[in-house]
Amino acid sequence: MVGTHTDLSGPLAIWGVPHVNGMRMRFDEVEAAGGIHGRSIDFVVEDSQYQVPVAVKAVNKLLNVDDIFVMLGAMGTPHNQATFNRLFDANVPSLFPLTAARTMYEPHHPMKFSYFVSYQNQARGGIRYMVEQHGYKRVCLQAMASDYGAEVLEGYESAVEELGLESVYVGRHKVSETDFVGTATSIKNSNCEMLFLGPFIKDTILIYTALRDAGWDNDIVANMVPYLPEIAATGNGDLNGLYVVAPVYIPDFDDGDTTSWAEQWHKSYVGTFGEGPAAQSVMGYVIADLLVKSLDAAGPDLTVEKMLAALEGIENYEDPFGGPLLSFSAKKHVAGNYLNLYQVVDQKWVTIVESLEY
Repeated sequence: MVGTHTDLSGPLAIWGVPHVNGMRMRFDEVEAAGGIHGRSIDFVVEDSQYQVPVAVKAVNKLLNVDDIFVMLGAMGTPHNQATFNRLFDANVPSLFPLTAARTMYEPHHPMKFSYFVSYQNQARGGIRYMVEQHGYKRVCLQAMASDYGAEVLEGYESAVEELGLESVYVGRHKVSETDFVGTATSIKNSNCEMLFLGPFIKDTILIYTALRDAGWDNDIVANMVPYLPEIAATGNGDLNGLYVVAPVYIPDFDDGDTTSWAEQWHKSYVGTFGEGPAAQSVMGYVIADLLVKSLDAAGPDLTVEKMLAALEGIENYEDPFGGPLLSFSAKKHVAGNYLNLYQVVDQKWVTIVESLEY
């Protein structure tokens, strides 16, 4: 029994629904092939509405009613932090939560594994690269006023200190905020040379366009959260020029290659769910595949300990969509080894740099 809690009806349902679909698609493939060592995978999904109390209730139900074997791809930093102890007390691992918070794999714990390079390291790696390329001295930050935003701020502050930069502006905003005219004015007046963002989706668009409307045309770099085809395609090229640094790769399913595995997967996804896959669909499929591989390698006499040992033995896993190689070990429970830098060009994401160190 595999369980997850995620946002299916709240502010991040645009992430949660396709992420679940991606996982479900991989599990359906396993079922169609006869299961794993004769075992079926039952996948139970609970809607957290992106609310911590609801996520806690969902975990209690998954543990006490559904008797799940593993938690896979659960959404949200505080939501996972609030439920880790319940999981581990029940001998249930947390695999690849849908958050890049460092606490998803630190401090090291035998039952905590993360798919993503942390938000802190995304900020550090992205800022370092841009500073090395352009010689920026004065930088600034705009991030969510949340635990997530605090982690982005930590990475930003580390980069500022390590690189000897001057931080000329730090702004925080609520998830409900929609007016960024004042924010744009403050950033413009700060003489900032490069802005790093720790946003969600809507605020990325609003902040970026507010700054461009204000005549501020310096570089803007965000972490992985806005790395979505919908962001790149916004308006009439309104987001052209935006950079993101991310530990994942989202293929272009409209590239004209009708023979590739990714294109065949795309057709199957559309046929199953009646719509095209999102970035999170790809992520969901990959983490489900990592679980499937570890369950298979654990053998017919399955235990949690054997499954985790098999997961730690995965080395240089090749993302079927073309993303970075992934590896684990007994001491390394975060999959990613490096980052990629992307930019919106002509309303599409273009890879600028691969294998970016962090």
